[in-house]
Amino acid sequence: MTTARRPGPYNFVYPVILDPQTGRILLVRRHEPAGPCWTVPRVPVRAGATYRRAAMRFLRRRLQLPPVRIAPVVGRLFAVDDVDKRGYVVLVLPARDSWKDKPGRMLGPDARWWAVSELRSERAAVEPTQVLDLVDGYREGWLPDGETSLV
Repeated sequence: MTTARRPGPYNFVYPVILDPQTGRILLVRRHEPAGPCWTVPRVPVRAGATYRRAAMRFLRRRLQLPPVRIAPVVGRLFAVDDVDKRGYVVLVLPARDSWKDKPGRMLGPDARWWAVSELRSERAAVEPTQVLDLVDGYREGWLPDGETSLV
């Protein structure tokens, strides 16, 4: 008799590409029945890897971005369906002052740069919704460095 194994807990990371000069974030439109939703890639974190390493691997290998750095402010999410699953939101910045290449083309034709204020004023659906507060907190300096809960 074979028993079904329940997959173990896993983590994931949302890398949010941020332009430090303009404060805009790069989001991709996902088509939903209720209307469009703007989101960032959800990257699984392999067992034994850190969320930072998973984000860097995705950004360098899959998107082929130039050297990047991750901001010291990191948001922590918990999955609604399982308290053992954790997600992290990291803010990705260019290694130098600005992006030489346009990272938007790496995410496809539905990618667009947005200012957080534009998203809020248009009441655009964003997933995860906490991304906007994390970006504001980082840019305005009211979030401390390190992990912070976004629940």
